Amino acid sequence: MVFAIVIVVVLVLLCAVVYMISNKLADIVVHPHVHPYEESRQQVLDHNCPIDPYSVLENHRIEEFKYKSEFGYELYGRIIYADDCVHFADGKQRVIILSHGWTSNHITMLTYGKIYQELGFTVVGFDHRYHGKSDKDIHCTMGLYESKDLVGLANFIKKKFPEGTIFGIQGESMGSATAMMASPDIPWLSFLVEDCGYATMRGQMNASARNSHVTPFPFVNVGGWIMKHKYGLDMDKVVPKDAVARLNIPMLFCQGDNDTFVPTKMIYEVYEAKKDKKKMQLFAGSKHAESIWDHTNQYRQVVKDFLTEYKFI
Repeated sequence: MVFAIVIVVVLVLLCAVVYMISNKLADIVVHPHVHPYEESRQQVLDHNCPIDPYSVLENHRIEEFKYKSEFGYELYGRIIYADDCVHFADGKQRVIILSHGWTSNHITMLTYGKIYQELGFTVVGFDHRYHGKSDKDIHCTMGLYESKDLVGLANFIKKKFPEGTIFGIQGESMGSATAMMASPDIPWLSFLVEDCGYATMRGQMNASARNSHVTPFPFVNVGGWIMKHKYGLDMDKVVPKDAVARLNIPMLFCQGDNDTFVPTKMIYEVYEAKKDKKKMQLFAGSKHAESIWDHTNQYRQVVKDFLTEYKFI
């Protein structure tokens, strides 16, 4: 009898420990520490990236906006218009929408924006829910609701430009996962560039658990249950590779070959899911979301070659 009681007590304690760790894991995902603008800029500069994100904002007409999501909250963003002297042979304008990653904001993405700006694009940066200057009275969903926001925001931006304008999206990490999931519902989108986006949220969570020396089972499973029932985030509905399989537009897949946060092997999953019109580039030695910092000139050329091949520039 005593032995049975001891067993029950031990099991209860183990369950309590599993729940506490899993609950903490879930809370970190949906309520992460998010970086302010200056901190994001400094991250780029400290990495010796030759592109200062703020340089994208200099000497260009800028329009700030707030987009109200269908879910009731507001997203903050900026449109950095191309130089008036930029004219493409087909007479159409080019616009790139930047989709940032988890804990980040649109300032980090301006590093990518600079490449497109140099090619004559208008650059649109915005902050996802819970990030930057967007509403924080909600939580992050790793692409589930962010993808729906991106569809609405893209349509909102489209109305500001002439018919026939060529639109693309450049994502990073969660922002890439978001963009991949959103793109099938943006039928007028011309191209997508994804950098280090995860193929599935569950796969990314498993990798993060291992990086933190926590076994995926039972902690990711219990954490997933908590996220679903406490925050409405079903991680099994965040499956970017399935969305990619439905895409017809040209895609460029990029990632550092030393990425452990979103394991580099995931680029092959999303790349293989895309039927055609696709290019892939790995960047030697780069960790998560650092390819553009480590290989700025190469990254610039890869993007330019991709856009040229598919006749967007």
